[in-house]
Amino acid sequence: ESCTVPDPTQPGRQGACVTPRTAKLVQQIEAMQVGHGGISCWDPHTWNPTSDHPKGKACDIVFGTLGKFPTGADKENGDRLADWLVANAKTWAVSYVIWQGRIWSTARADEGWRPYTGGGVYDPSDPTGGHFDHVHVSVQ
Repeated sequence: ESCTVPDPTQPGRQGACVTPRTAKLVQQIEAMQVGHGGISCWDPHTWNPTSDHPKGKACDIVFGTLGKFPTGADKENGDRLADWLVANAKTWAVSYVIWQGRIWSTARADEGWRPYTGGGVYDPSDPTGGHFDHVHVSVQ
């Protein structure tokens, strides 16, 4: 799928688009009411042009405050969403999920959650770079 639907997380932002599949997943995540930190999908990601964000195939769901390690209910809600995305990967065409310094991918599902290294772009020990403060989900 291509980026043809206005990004529902950024109404009115010119050029912000997602795939139809991503738009449906955003709707489902919002209906789950798992957190109050916000969700954002499309972004040019100029520092990482191979990212799924400018393709409209990725979203970040914030738990707590960006730049801080979440605790309590924020961490629990992030865990719950990450686990749900993995459990329902086939239904929602999830390609991979990053959360709490770990990555899970459909291509390597038999390996479960693995350490996230940052892909040479992000600092995996940082709250944001290691995806501790937000769940990243990419769809096919």
